[in-house]
Amino acid sequence: MKKRLRQLHLWLGLMSGLVVCTVALTGCLYCFEEEIRNELHRELLTVDPLPSPTRPMAEVIEAVQKKFPQHKIKNIRVKKEAESSVEVVLNNKLSVFVDPYSATVMGSYNKEKDFFGTVLQIHRRLYMGDVGEYITGASVLIFTFMLISGVILWWPSKKQKTKQKFSFKLKAPWKRLNYDLHSVLGFYASWLIIFTALSGLVWSFKWAENSMYWLSGSKKEKKEKLHSEYTKTVQPCSIDSVFTLCNINSPQCTEYILGLPEDSVGIIRVIERYGKDGFFVKQHQLFFDQYTGGLIKLHTYEKTSRGDKLRVLNYDIHTGKIFGLIGQLLVFFACLIVASLPITGFLMWWGKRKTT
Repeated sequence: MKKRLRQLHLWLGLMSGLVVCTVALTGCLYCFEEEIRNELHRELLTVDPLPSPTRPMAEVIEAVQKKFPQHKIKNIRVKKEAESSVEVVLNNKLSVFVDPYSATVMGSYNKEKDFFGTVLQIHRRLYMGDVGEYITGASVLIFTFMLISGVILWWPSKKQKTKQKFSFKLKAPWKRLNYDLHSVLGFYASWLIIFTALSGLVWSFKWAENSMYWLSGSKKEKKEKLHSEYTKTVQPCSIDSVFTLCNINSPQCTEYILGLPEDSVGIIRVIERYGKDGFFVKQHQLFFDQYTGGLIKLHTYEKTSRGDKLRVLNYDIHTGKIFGLIGQLLVFFACLIVASLPITGFLMWWGKRKTT
């Protein structure tokens, strides 16, 4: 069985190696995307807090619409920290940052078109659109099998070889060293990177997402189509009335994401975030009528299924953020090892090929 498994491991590795190496390297770069972006754009993300109250949300919206009249506002991100700017996302993915104390537009950038946006496109789609997404998804699926088969092939058949399997000698001949770098490092990385690979499959395949819900013992909640009661004679309510209501009822909330209506019957969607409840992100979702400002539906964190909580947590699992900075560092180094596996595996195959 091991002989056949070794052949399958080899040929699948040769087929998917280049893609796996590319996905792993771009994954390394993206591990600290948020932290690096925050440093690069610190002048847009922070403001000097003033003793005066912040300006009404309507003035923030007006300032952005005046600066970018050709685009509609998709959502607004408001953090409770006094030194945080307001992020307004337009329908062309452009993020505009506004000083909440003066309602002045500070600047903007497009997260999909900067360096990390390009890295993400390569990581997910090889910069090839839907075809690339299918290729990366299939390659990650193959790689998941290779992780499992690699551990089976690595597993020592005799107790005397156990110590040798867990370490490698730097002064060994290069063929032996290359073999150890592939098998030993691959073994150590596999216990962490398997979760990164499985969480990546959730974005690529519907069956993987359904499996996540099945394993959690829950079903994916069907999205209910909500709408506002459109009346020609009634003007939309002020977004500030909704925002003020949320502030009064949720004083412990650390961040709001306001989704504005897409059309005349669209709703105002508010996500209230409260930090973390253990590993899970604690958040409520509220849906308001855009004309009356009345609450249509409230979906609390407590009512959210385990599957939906895992779905929200999937990005943190994928990047290691579920364990904070230590988790991100572990995923970073594990991705470096994964990027090396196709290279060391190819060298092993090439060396044997030359001797036969």
